[in-house]
Amino acid sequence: MEHIRIPLKNLLSVSRIITLYYFDFSPDYRTVGEAHDFWEMVYVDSGQLNLQGGEQTHQMRQGQIIFHKPNEFHRVECDGTHAASVFILTFECRSPAMKFFYDKVATVPRELRSLMKTLMEECTRNFRVSSTPLSQYPDAPVGGLQLIRNYLECFLIGLMRQEQTHGEPRAVFFTSQENLEGNLARELTEYLDAHLYGRVTLNELSGHFHFGVSTLCGVFRRNTGQTILHYFLERKIDEAKRLLREEKRTISEISEILNFESPQYFSRMFRKYVGMSPREFRNTLVSRSNVCVWKV
Repeated sequence: MEHIRIPLKNLLSVSRIITLYYFDFSPDYRTVGEAHDFWEMVYVDSGQLNLQGGEQTHQMRQGQIIFHKPNEFHRVECDGTHAASVFILTFECRSPAMKFFYDKVATVPRELRSLMKTLMEECTRNFRVSSTPLSQYPDAPVGGLQLIRNYLECFLIGLMRQEQTHGEPRAVFFTSQENLEGNLARELTEYLDAHLYGRVTLNELSGHFHFGVSTLCGVFRRNTGQTILHYFLERKIDEAKRLLREEKRTISEISEILNFESPQYFSRMFRKYVGMSPREFRNTLVSRSNVCVWKV
């Protein structure tokens, strides 16, 4: 049998990353703008804000992404009411296919948000995120730089494919069982998201969805990579961050309305997930005093 060796061609190839930032912006944050000779990708992880790219200003919400092409002037401004958490990655890519992302603003589909989260997590394992200049940890895990490049390239190609299929996810290579589990996992996350201000137990979920606890836990972990309780607590902490940014409630009040057992337990869990106390988080928000100009 004759074997044919098929060369694997790159549609696009990211050659370098320049900066990595994860910012929690206060409602009154703004910049005077910047421009540089490399690509910038801004993903809104939570909240909403206004992002200007060139002559256009876009009102961005959670789950949306914008691309600034090289040498394009761009700026950030919150609306005075809402805070925002954003992930910003700047990179070099000279592939002609990047023309697809000129002036691109998009809502990241559900199936690509998990890939974005994986990219963000790999960045934090390898780099001191939000430090300038960007520096890598001396004990960074093996292959981290390659994984960051691969995840980023896969994410970019995924966005291109999404538009090619007119926003409709392709339902191929999935068995009916996999579809069933995926739908159940989505219903579970929607139920948990709708009950952030209450308490939810596994037995309660079992009674509501008419599946055993072990079945629900297995389905959720296979589809999200997390346990149900870990996801629920993580979402509560995300909501606590929003309340700390946007409202003047005390830490005890936030603990109470989110139904934590006590303010002490709330502070302990917040530090576990965020790396600082609620008070420290509130004091480190990026505010209007942090304005910058960056021209290259």
